[in-house]
This record gives sequence, C-alpha cells and structure tokens, in this order.
Amino acid sequence: MSIFAKHPLALFVTGVAVGFYAHKYRKELIESAEHLGDLGKGFVMHQGENDIKVETSTPSAAAKPSSKSSKSTR
Repeated sequence: MSIFAKHPLALFVTGVAVGFYAHKYRKELIESAEHLGDLGKGFVMHQGENDIKVETSTPSAAAKPSSKSSKSTR
C-alpha cells in the first residue's frame, strides 16, 4: 500500500486497469451481482420460514406449567 502513496502514477495506472476490466466485463459483473442479490433474497426468505416454523412448533415459556412448587419460607 505504501507504493501508491509514494508513486501516484502507479495508483493512476491501477485505476485505469481496473476501469478497463470493469468496462470489458460489465455485463458479467452485473449478472453476477443480480444473481448474488437473488441468492440473498432466497436466503432471507428461507430464514424467515424457519423462524416461523420454530416459533409455532415450540410452546412459549408462559404456557408451560411450572414444575417447582411455590412454597414461601418464613
């Protein structure tokens, strides 16, 4: 990283190279980004379905009868 601070021309050349390849492969980059977005949406939807299943299959703590007796000590 220090080479860029010492040589601004190296930073410029790197930027030109990255820009060239980004322009050359722009369609593939856009398609892969859209695909990753769709995968993320599917993952979130799947997680939401799992959360709903877990909430409906496990009873809440308030509904469970308490096994401890409520004795007060004086």
